[in-house]
Amino acid sequence: MRDILRSVLLSTARSGRTLTYAELAKQLALQPPHTIHRAGLLLEDLMRDQEAKAEPQLASFVVSRARAGLPTPGFFMLMRELGLYDGPDMGTEARELVEDERARCAQWI
Repeated sequence: MRDILRSVLLSTARSGRTLTYAELAKQLALQPPHTIHRAGLLLEDLMRDQEAKAEPQLASFVVSRARAGLPTPGFFMLMRELGLYDGPDMGTEARELVEDERARCAQWI
């Protein structure tokens, strides 16, 4: 499943667009129940893997409909846990982190 997730996110990054967690779950063909939660767990696993390889975070392209183009708080919590971020879940600093990760991804792919 990680390969499929990586492929979906690479395609999303190349297109310069974002996906909601629900759209990601659908593209991964996750079956109910708890599809969005399971998509989030898959993203967390990928984030840990990418951090271990010093790769940029493809998960920055997955956003919450309710958060004006930002990932969920869980994204920022894990970024802090991984030692990649030390700021809030909302606001200018959070948006800058996401934009920086997306730019890093664009250079990396």
